[in-house]
Amino acid sequence: MLENVSIKKMMTPEEIAEVQFLNVEIWGSQAIPSHQMLAAVQNGGLLLGAYFEGRLIGFNYCFVGYREGKMYLHSHMIGVEKTYREQGVGELLKHAQQEYARENGFQLVRWLIDPLEARLANLSFLKLDAYSNQYEIDYYGPLQDDFNDGLPSDRIAVEWWVERKHADDSLDELEEAAEQVVSWSLTVDGLPVLDKDSEFQSNQRFYKDAYLLPIPQYLQKMKVESPKLAEDWRYKIRTILTTFFDQEYAIVRVKKEKEYIHFYLLVRRSLLAL
Repeated sequence: MLENVSIKKMMTPEEIAEVQFLNVEIWGSQAIPSHQMLAAVQNGGLLLGAYFEGRLIGFNYCFVGYREGKMYLHSHMIGVEKTYREQGVGELLKHAQQEYARENGFQLVRWLIDPLEARLANLSFLKLDAYSNQYEIDYYGPLQDDFNDGLPSDRIAVEWWVERKHADDSLDELEEAAEQVVSWSLTVDGLPVLDKDSEFQSNQRFYKDAYLLPIPQYLQKMKVESPKLAEDWRYKIRTILTTFFDQEYAIVRVKKEKEYIHFYLLVRRSLLAL
Protein backbone atom coordinates (compact mmCIF):
# COMPACT_ATOMS: atom_id res chain seq x y z
CA MET A 1 0.00 0.00 0.00
CA LEU A 2 2.72 2.42 1.03
CA GLU A 3 4.32 2.58 -2.43
CA ASN A 4 1.04 4.03 -3.71
CA VAL A 5 0.88 6.80 -1.11
CA SER A 6 1.91 10.24 -2.36
CA ILE A 7 2.84 13.22 -0.20
CA LYS A 8 1.67 16.69 -1.18
CA LYS A 9 2.28 20.15 0.25
CA MET A 10 -1.07 21.84 1.05
CA MET A 11 -1.47 25.60 0.80
CA THR A 12 -5.01 26.58 -0.22
CA PRO A 13 -8.26 27.08 1.76
CA GLU A 14 -9.79 24.12 -0.13
CA GLU A 15 -6.92 21.82 0.86
CA ILE A 16 -7.07 22.97 4.48
CA ALA A 17 -10.81 22.24 4.53
CA GLU A 18 -9.94 18.70 3.43
CA VAL A 19 -7.46 18.40 6.32
CA GLN A 20 -10.00 19.72 8.81
CA PHE A 21 -12.48 17.04 7.78
CA LEU A 22 -9.89 14.36 8.54
CA ASN A 23 -8.87 16.22 11.70
CA VAL A 24 -12.42 15.89 13.09
CA GLU A 25 -12.56 12.24 12.10
CA ILE A 26 -9.34 11.46 14.00
CA TRP A 27 -9.64 13.63 17.12
CA GLY A 28 -13.38 14.14 17.29
CA SER A 29 -12.95 17.93 17.15
CA GLN A 30 -11.36 20.63 15.01
CA ALA A 31 -8.38 21.63 17.14
CA ILE A 32 -7.04 24.53 15.06
CA PRO A 33 -9.09 27.22 13.28
CA SER A 34 -8.70 26.99 9.50
CA HIS A 35 -7.73 30.65 9.18
CA GLN A 36 -4.87 30.19 11.65
CA MET A 37 -3.60 27.12 9.81
CA LEU A 38 -3.78 28.94 6.47
CA ALA A 39 -1.85 31.93 7.86
CA ALA A 40 0.84 29.62 9.27
CA VAL A 41 1.44 27.60 6.08
CA GLN A 42 1.60 30.75 3.97
CA ASN A 43 4.20 32.27 6.32
CA GLY A 44 6.88 29.62 6.70
CA GLY A 45 4.85 26.77 8.15
CA LEU A 46 4.23 23.46 6.45
CA LEU A 47 1.15 21.29 5.94
CA LEU A 48 1.74 17.92 4.26
CA GLY A 49 -1.01 15.60 3.10
CA ALA A 50 -0.70 11.85 2.46
CA TYR A 51 -2.94 10.62 -0.39
CA PHE A 52 -3.92 7.06 -1.28
CA GLU A 53 -5.99 6.45 -4.41
CA GLY A 54 -6.74 10.17 -4.59
CA ARG A 55 -8.05 10.42 -1.02
CA LEU A 56 -6.46 12.20 1.95
CA ILE A 57 -5.55 9.61 4.61
CA GLY A 58 -3.04 11.52 6.75
CA PHE A 59 -1.47 14.90 7.41
CA ASN A 60 1.37 16.58 9.28
CA TYR A 61 1.19 20.24 10.32
CA CYS A 62 4.12 22.32 11.57
CA PHE A 63 5.10 25.94 12.03
CA VAL A 64 8.32 27.85 12.60
CA GLY A 65 9.58 27.94 16.18
CA TYR A 66 12.26 29.96 17.93
CA ARG A 67 14.10 29.03 21.11
CA GLU A 68 17.44 30.01 22.63
CA GLY A 69 18.49 31.90 19.50
CA LYS A 70 17.69 29.08 17.07
CA MET A 71 14.97 28.66 14.46
CA TYR A 72 13.40 25.25 14.04
CA LEU A 73 10.26 23.55 12.78
CA HIS A 74 7.71 22.73 15.46
CA SER A 75 5.67 19.74 14.30
CA HIS A 76 2.35 20.34 16.01
CA MET A 77 0.04 17.64 14.66
CA ILE A 78 0.33 14.36 12.82
CA GLY A 79 -2.69 12.19 12.14
CA VAL A 80 -3.52 9.15 10.02
CA GLU A 81 -6.97 7.73 9.31
CA LYS A 82 -7.58 4.70 11.55
CA THR A 83 -7.73 2.19 8.67
CA TYR A 84 -4.22 3.12 7.52
CA ARG A 85 -2.38 3.31 10.87
CA GLU A 86 0.62 1.08 11.64
CA GLN A 87 1.48 0.91 7.92
CA GLY A 88 4.25 3.51 7.70
CA VAL A 89 2.22 6.54 6.59
CA GLY A 90 3.33 8.61 9.59
CA GLU A 91 6.98 7.79 8.93
CA LEU A 92 6.54 8.76 5.27
CA LEU A 93 5.11 12.13 6.32
CA LYS A 94 7.96 12.72 8.78
CA HIS A 95 10.63 12.01 6.16
CA ALA A 96 8.95 14.44 3.75
CA GLN A 97 9.00 16.97 6.60
CA GLN A 98 12.70 16.25 7.13
CA GLU A 99 13.40 16.88 3.44
CA TYR A 100 11.54 20.20 3.60
CA ALA A 101 13.56 21.19 6.68
CA ARG A 102 16.82 20.31 4.95
CA GLU A 103 15.93 22.24 1.80
CA ASN A 104 14.90 25.32 3.79
CA GLY A 105 17.82 25.53 6.18
CA PHE A 106 16.24 24.13 9.36
CA GLN A 107 18.55 21.95 11.42
CA LEU A 108 16.02 20.83 13.99
CA VAL A 109 12.44 19.54 14.06
CA ARG A 110 10.72 19.41 17.48
CA TRP A 111 7.39 17.99 18.60
CA LEU A 112 5.56 16.89 21.72
CA ILE A 113 4.12 13.47 22.44
CA ASP A 114 2.22 11.88 25.29
CA PRO A 115 4.88 9.69 26.97
CA LEU A 116 2.29 6.91 27.39
CA GLU A 117 1.37 6.70 23.70
CA ALA A 118 3.51 3.80 22.52
CA ARG A 119 2.61 4.24 18.85
CA LEU A 120 4.01 7.78 18.77
CA ALA A 121 7.01 6.71 20.85
CA ASN A 122 7.80 3.97 18.33
CA LEU A 123 7.67 6.46 15.48
CA SER A 124 9.78 9.06 17.27
CA PHE A 125 12.49 6.95 18.88
CA LEU A 126 12.58 3.66 17.01
CA LYS A 127 11.94 4.71 13.40
CA LEU A 128 13.28 8.28 13.35
CA ASP A 129 16.13 8.08 15.92
CA ALA A 130 14.95 11.21 17.72
CA TYR A 131 15.52 11.72 21.44
CA SER A 132 13.91 13.42 24.45
CA ASN A 133 15.16 14.83 27.73
CA GLN A 134 12.41 17.33 28.55
CA TYR A 135 9.15 16.65 30.42
CA GLU A 136 6.19 19.04 30.44
CA ILE A 137 3.54 18.53 33.15
CA ASP A 138 -0.06 19.05 31.98
CA TYR A 139 1.30 21.09 29.07
CA TYR A 140 -1.98 22.05 27.40
CA GLY A 141 -4.19 21.93 30.48
CA PRO A 142 -7.42 19.88 30.18
CA LEU A 143 -8.11 18.52 26.67
CA GLN A 144 -11.49 17.06 25.76
CA ASP A 145 -10.76 15.36 22.45
CA ASP A 146 -11.06 11.59 21.96
CA PHE A 147 -7.37 10.88 22.58
CA ASN A 148 -6.68 13.15 25.55
CA ASP A 149 -9.84 13.37 27.62
CA GLY A 150 -9.53 12.00 31.17
CA LEU A 151 -5.81 12.48 31.86
CA PRO A 152 -3.53 15.47 32.49
CA SER A 153 -1.96 16.49 29.16
CA ASP A 154 1.64 15.60 30.07
CA ARG A 155 4.09 15.67 27.16
CA ILE A 156 7.73 14.98 26.42
CA ALA A 157 9.56 17.20 23.93
CA VAL A 158 11.12 15.25 21.07
CA GLU A 159 14.11 16.62 19.16
CA TRP A 160 15.03 15.37 15.69
CA TRP A 161 18.22 16.84 14.24
CA VAL A 162 18.10 16.82 10.45
CA GLU A 163 21.80 16.21 9.82
CA ARG A 164 22.89 14.71 13.12
CA LYS A 165 22.43 11.18 14.38
CA HIS A 166 22.95 10.08 17.97
CA ALA A 167 22.14 6.42 17.39
CA ASP A 168 24.92 3.98 16.64
CA ASP A 169 25.90 0.42 17.42
CA SER A 170 26.69 1.33 21.04
CA LEU A 171 22.95 1.63 21.72
CA ASP A 172 22.59 -2.09 21.08
CA GLU A 173 25.16 -2.81 23.78
CA LEU A 174 23.57 -0.31 26.16
CA GLU A 175 20.14 -1.82 25.60
CA GLU A 176 21.46 -5.29 26.29
CA ALA A 177 23.09 -4.19 29.54
CA ALA A 178 20.25 -1.90 30.68
CA GLU A 179 18.57 -2.55 34.01
CA GLN A 180 14.81 -2.21 34.45
CA VAL A 181 13.93 0.87 36.52
CA VAL A 182 10.83 -0.62 38.15
CA SER A 183 8.87 -3.81 37.84
CA TRP A 184 5.51 -4.29 36.14
CA SER A 185 2.79 -6.92 36.54
CA LEU A 186 -0.70 -7.76 35.28
CA THR A 187 -4.13 -7.23 36.82
CA VAL A 188 -6.61 -10.13 36.88
CA ASP A 189 -8.11 -8.51 33.77
CA GLY A 190 -4.79 -8.69 31.93
CA LEU A 191 -3.88 -5.00 32.07
CA PRO A 192 -0.29 -3.96 32.86
CA VAL A 193 0.45 -2.29 36.22
CA LEU A 194 3.60 -0.26 36.85
CA ASP A 195 5.50 -0.52 40.13
CA LYS A 196 2.62 -2.11 42.03
CA ASP A 197 4.32 -1.72 45.42
CA SER A 198 5.41 1.91 44.73
CA GLU A 199 9.07 1.13 45.25
CA PHE A 200 10.39 3.96 43.06
CA GLN A 201 11.54 7.03 45.02
CA SER A 202 12.16 10.37 43.33
CA ASN A 203 15.19 11.02 45.54
CA GLN A 204 16.97 7.91 44.26
CA ARG A 205 20.27 8.44 42.47
CA PHE A 206 21.04 6.48 39.32
CA TYR A 207 24.58 5.62 38.22
CA LYS A 208 24.32 3.03 35.46
CA ASP A 209 24.73 3.97 31.81
CA ALA A 210 21.29 2.78 30.72
CA TYR A 211 17.89 1.77 32.10
CA LEU A 212 14.65 0.36 30.71
CA LEU A 213 11.31 1.93 31.65
CA PRO A 214 8.02 0.12 30.83
CA ILE A 215 5.17 1.94 29.08
CA PRO A 216 1.78 0.38 28.18
CA GLN A 217 1.27 -0.78 24.60
CA TYR A 218 -2.34 0.42 24.45
CA LEU A 219 -3.08 3.49 26.55
CA GLN A 220 -6.44 4.22 24.90
CA LYS A 221 -7.69 0.69 25.60
CA MET A 222 -6.61 1.02 29.22
CA LYS A 223 -8.39 4.38 29.56
CA VAL A 224 -11.65 2.70 28.55
CA GLU A 225 -11.24 -0.46 30.64
CA SER A 226 -9.62 1.05 33.76
CA PRO A 227 -9.37 4.86 33.92
CA LYS A 228 -7.84 4.67 37.42
CA LEU A 229 -5.04 2.45 36.18
CA ALA A 230 -4.33 4.80 33.27
CA GLU A 231 -4.13 7.66 35.77
CA ASP A 232 -1.76 5.62 37.91
CA TRP A 233 0.55 5.13 34.89
CA ARG A 234 0.41 8.88 34.16
CA TYR A 235 1.62 9.95 37.61
CA LYS A 236 4.24 7.21 38.01
CA ILE A 237 5.77 7.79 34.56
CA ARG A 238 5.77 11.54 35.29
CA THR A 239 7.74 11.01 38.52
CA ILE A 240 10.19 8.56 36.97
CA LEU A 241 10.93 10.50 33.78
CA THR A 242 11.34 13.86 35.51
CA THR A 243 13.75 12.17 37.95
CA PHE A 244 15.81 10.68 35.14
CA PHE A 245 15.81 13.83 33.01
CA ASP A 246 16.99 15.82 36.06
CA GLN A 247 19.85 13.35 36.37
CA GLU A 248 20.94 13.92 32.74
CA TYR A 249 19.43 10.88 31.07
CA ALA A 250 17.59 10.92 27.73
CA ILE A 251 15.12 8.63 25.99
CA VAL A 252 16.84 7.39 22.85
CA ARG A 253 14.99 4.27 21.78
CA VAL A 254 11.95 2.06 22.29
CA LYS A 255 12.50 -1.62 22.92
CA LYS A 256 9.44 -3.47 21.63
CA GLU A 257 7.90 -6.44 23.41
CA LYS A 258 5.27 -8.85 22.07
CA GLU A 259 2.55 -8.10 24.62
CA TYR A 260 1.32 -5.61 27.21
CA ILE A 261 4.26 -3.19 27.41
CA HIS A 262 7.22 -1.73 25.55
CA PHE A 263 10.28 -0.13 27.15
CA TYR A 264 11.89 3.28 26.86
CA LEU A 265 15.67 3.01 26.74
CA LEU A 266 17.10 5.77 28.96
CA VAL A 267 20.80 6.50 28.43
CA ARG A 268 23.17 8.84 30.24
CA ARG A 269 23.48 11.95 28.03
CA SER A 270 27.25 12.15 28.38
CA LEU A 271 27.47 8.94 26.33
CA LEU A 272 25.55 10.39 23.39
CA ALA A 273 26.37 12.80 20.59
CA LEU A 274 23.66 15.26 21.62
